[in-house]
Amino acid sequence: MSTPPDRSVDALGTWCPVPVTMAREAIAGMAPGEVLEVLADDPMVFLDLPAWCHDHGHEVLSMEQRRDVITSLIRVG
Repeated sequence: MSTPPDRSVDALGTWCPVPVTMAREAIAGMAPGEVLEVLADDPMVFLDLPAWCHDHGHEVLSMEQRRDVITSLIRVG
């Protein structure tokens, strides 16, 4: 990642649908083009977050898992 995200959400220790809900709430206060980082450990985030972003006009820039932490970067649409 070349630049730091504009905002970060720590959804570690939560399960579906909480990571998506936390992302939705964070994005509601962000401007188009800003980048949200979502930290999660629920493997369902690999399915749920991209589907939600697609439905709401946001772009998943990356999703990466290191050990138990999944880091997702989302550009606000």
